[in-house]
Amino acid sequence: MKNNIPFIKIFLTSLYAKPKQPMIQVLLVLAIIYIAIQYTVLNFMIYFIASPEEFLFYSILFSNAVTYILIAYFAISVVFSQKDFFILAQLPIPTERIVMSKIVSGVAFPVIAVSILSIPTFILLLIEFKLAITVKSIFFIVVMNILITLCLLFILSILNHVRTAFIQPSVYLLARMMVMLAIGTSPVIYFIVKEYRAICIILEDFNSSTISDFLSLGYRFAMQQPLIEILYSLSSMQSFLLLIALCLLLFKATIKMIASKYYEHGLLVSSVEKTAKVWKWGSKGKWVNYLQREYWIIQVEPYFKMHAILGVILTPICTIIFLTIFQMNILEADWLAHFESYLFAYMVLLLSCTNNISGTPYSREGKYYATSITLPFEPQKIYRAKVMISTCISTIAVVISYIIYTLFGKGDIITVVLLLITLLLVIAYNILSPLYDRRHPLLDWTNPSEAIKSNPTVLISLLYGLPLLISIALLHFGLLTFHISPLLTAVIILIVVIILIYKLLNSTIMKGYIDK
Repeated sequence: MKNNIPFIKIFLTSLYAKPKQPMIQVLLVLAIIYIAIQYTVLNFMIYFIASPEEFLFYSILFSNAVTYILIAYFAISVVFSQKDFFILAQLPIPTERIVMSKIVSGVAFPVIAVSILSIPTFILLLIEFKLAITVKSIFFIVVMNILITLCLLFILSILNHVRTAFIQPSVYLLARMMVMLAIGTSPVIYFIVKEYRAICIILEDFNSSTISDFLSLGYRFAMQQPLIEILYSLSSMQSFLLLIALCLLLFKATIKMIASKYYEHGLLVSSVEKTAKVWKWGSKGKWVNYLQREYWIIQVEPYFKMHAILGVILTPICTIIFLTIFQMNILEADWLAHFESYLFAYMVLLLSCTNNISGTPYSREGKYYATSITLPFEPQKIYRAKVMISTCISTIAVVISYIIYTLFGKGDIITVVLLLITLLLVIAYNILSPLYDRRHPLLDWTNPSEAIKSNPTVLISLLYGLPLLISIALLHFGLLTFHISPLLTAVIILIVVIILIYKLLNSTIMKGYIDK
């Protein structure tokens, strides 16, 4: 292990180094501080609301959740990255030693970060419990975080072992992402499915005691699960040694699994990454290659990825705030409650549409824009891919928001129609918003924030799509003021939007209007 320390330092310093752009550095520091504050505030809130046993359970749960997110984002890019393959493969170093160093370096950051975040939790546990119980709980949290990390890496190493069975690299990457998402969300989905009726009852009468009831429901449900009961019973020294032995077994198995295919996959992945850098994916004219090209444009800069993530999570966050305000009747306005479902639908629509991802798809290409002209790319397929990518981001945000809406007991047939209207208007907006950026892209930028934040195209793109959304909203509320049935009004708006989508698709996507 001592001989691996230099390798571990190399991987840590190269892959976790701070970004070069000052703006990204500031945003990264602010994001870390914000997450740390939110995590601490959440722990303190649960400490004062819940019982000591519930607080201990949720402390472990949140620690495991943050560890899983970090390992999915950081460690995967370290352990399964092949960017350093051609350098390390030429050195007389055993493959298992390289893989072990990458796993240790990938695991180190999430575990250390979560341990630092758990310092306030340790203080609260020390106040509530005895020192021996507190130390045992913190040690249990650390061991469980390591176990979760190694379990995820082991599962992904199995998927990595059979990656040659996938037809295209994009299919493998999609499968890996779906596996991580399925593992991470399966406990939440299982809880919602089993306790859906109880959750709806709690959220229907939202007040100050709802959070306490919800925490109690989650705790009782978890304590009834056999796996949780087994884990909670592992409090003796023999049990801790058993968990550590299981971690070592997973660690060794993961090393063996990855090392056995290190050279084969290294050559394969490195050749694919090299090809992607010069943008030859579209030379065969396959539709999936254009989507890969758009994905590469977003993931090549952390700033672009951050905006894509914000596009997904901002609308659900605002949905929770919106529903909380209406449930607690903070505004005390009866007419707002009467139009709640419609206000929610158009709030979700505006938030999911007015993002910088849909308005600046060509400007983000920067110096690579010339290759789309010189290489045999079809402009129409590039345009369609850009529309589809921005639409997918907005659609995820819309669907999550409506799921949250139904959990608050608000769902009915009108909600389904409003969801269809929202999704169709998202498509319409994303068809219109790139038109100006297509003709006048801002390509001469050095800092990625200039392509989005300092780009006047963002405001101009709003003029292409925003009047459409406002017109539909005015028509909708206008029909409601004439006392037309809400369901009939929603169906009329849906028909109007379908006709509008047909006209837009026919004039832009099908006839190539954007190239005239």
